[in-house]
Amino acid sequence: MRMRYGVVAALALVLGTTGCGHTHEGPVVATPAAQFHEYVSEDEHAEGRAAQNALLADGSASRGDYEDAVARLRKCLARGDVRLVSHGWNPVNHQNMSLWYENPSMPEDEVAAYGDQCHAAHVVTVEQRYAEQHPPRMSGALLKEARACLSGRGITTAGGDGSLPDLVRTAGPDRKRDVYECVSKGVAKLYPDKPFIVN
Repeated sequence: MRMRYGVVAALALVLGTTGCGHTHEGPVVATPAAQFHEYVSEDEHAEGRAAQNALLADGSASRGDYEDAVARLRKCLARGDVRLVSHGWNPVNHQNMSLWYENPSMPEDEVAAYGDQCHAAHVVTVEQRYAEQHPPRMSGALLKEARACLSGRGITTAGGDGSLPDLVRTAGPDRKRDVYECVSKGVAKLYPDKPFIVN
């Protein structure tokens, strides 16, 4: 079973359930019991925070800093027999890596909880700082695909539109859906086996 990091709750939909004379409709958020279990010790959390602070001691977050933090994440996960599946840098923005967790013998909520806790201990601060310090930029190949798709929809893009926000600004707010659809199609075409998120 593969779980993407950041999965912290399951969403259950109760559709028209009738009982005792009343009806409850709409989304109900239920937190899996595994989320309340501490998979990562306080000592490891402390070590992880210290390691992240050391990486950021010079005030900047480099690509190498991020990758070092991910290496520590991999070791944390391995201690719980959870495997890190890294699909590399997200070509949509190059601000984060696509990281998934895997252990076919564990329940999904346990894999997600273990991954979330290791990620919080070893990566989250470095990841946030990296995104703050590095403006989003789309890969050249994906940008080319997105522009061609938008052109086919009568939307011309040019100039400094080297990121998703730039494409949205150039196309205009009323064509935002077109931009996201074109970028998503480009991701599906260029990276068919990689679960990159368009954001």
